[in-house]
Amino acid sequence: MVEVRTGPVRVSGYALKIRKVVNAALRDLYKEKKLDAKEVNNILSDLNAKIYNVLVDRFEIPKDAVVNIILDYEVEGDKFIIKDLKIEVYDLNEILTKNATAEVKKALGLQ
Repeated sequence: MVEVRTGPVRVSGYALKIRKVVNAALRDLYKEKKLDAKEVNNILSDLNAKIYNVLVDRFEIPKDAVVNIILDYEVEGDKFIIKDLKIEVYDLNEILTKNATAEVKKALGLQ
């Protein structure tokens, strides 16, 4: 099984990032004609639509929120198969943000 990660990315940009990291990981298999890039990208389009439905439509996560998507996949023969998925949603901590900002401003003499 192979794992790829988007890294922290806004909800508005996760789809492009998933496509980039998966296609980069599969580049050699595309060149060797062991996988069809169009088929893989159709699978990724379906995955991205399902992620969007859950994150934005169902849970109403704002598009400027930050997520990290971890995707486990395998290549079996000429097939790209998603084996597992984890979505980490990062939430803004208002109290920590306020305190950290105040401390840095104090250290810089801005208060």
